[in-house]
Amino acid sequence: MTRRNALFIANKKSGKADNELNGAVKILKDAGINLIEQESENPVRINDLIRQNRDQVDSVILAGGDGTMGAASGALSECGLALGILPMGTANDLARTLRIPESIESAAAIIANGRLHAIDLAKVNGHWFVNAAHIGLGVKVNRGLTSDLKSRWGRFSYARSLIDAFNSMRPYHADIVCDGEGIRIRSIHITVANGRFYGGGMALSQEASVDDHQLRIFSLEPQSFWSFLSHSVVILGGKLKGREGVWLRGGQDIRIDTSRKMPICADGEPVSWTPAYFELRPNSLQVYVPDEYFTQEEADNAED
Repeated sequence: MTRRNALFIANKKSGKADNELNGAVKILKDAGINLIEQESENPVRINDLIRQNRDQVDSVILAGGDGTMGAASGALSECGLALGILPMGTANDLARTLRIPESIESAAAIIANGRLHAIDLAKVNGHWFVNAAHIGLGVKVNRGLTSDLKSRWGRFSYARSLIDAFNSMRPYHADIVCDGEGIRIRSIHITVANGRFYGGGMALSQEASVDDHQLRIFSLEPQSFWSFLSHSVVILGGKLKGREGVWLRGGQDIRIDTSRKMPICADGEPVSWTPAYFELRPNSLQVYVPDEYFTQEEADNAED
């Protein structure tokens, strides 16, 4: 059997205990994977490590959250290296999309099993991301996600921050061009999503997946808190299509200009400002996935 070589990078500030990581490392080594072990929480440093070791390894195993995965996705695609995910963040939405369990040791067993699958990536103003990018309310939510809030509320910290941010959000106008079709809307929040889940389990569409070669763009009109709350509940089930006060569609090439210059967050990290240009990069990254991912995809397709 061909020996596998992997760069192993842990962002230990993401949350899991050392003994869980040690157990994952043992599983990987017992499977015959030769690990080059590093530790970093700095996205620039992580990308440097990936590029420096590109000729010594065939995959990169990242122990971290969605921000870590998103920040490293461009370098991984550029270097043609597969990604192994050990979910250690607050939300772990990419892992959830791919049906990778929260248990670090179970996730390591998936990597050891060696089943790869190509997923899409996205870019906004040249910055790579895996899950979603936000303009407006979503940016305020990310800014409100302090370490104290995350430690106290866990994945529900997104919902708590969302409620706090709503009261201070000012509406804005956005000119959107999606695959050549233009529209002008008034909004408090815009999301452009690549995968199915973001923000701790929210979903724009039940049909969305990280390998369907589509971006989903969602805009929320100014509205009362109670209307907003009803939409927030529906987002958890991915059933926003057709609801009043919501604009939703899919595409591959999206441009957004706003009536005032606004910050953009992608995978929970500040990356740029409007105007924003989003582009899809289909099948850009190979990721280790469980057999259950394909079982679920087949079940979803049968329901459509």
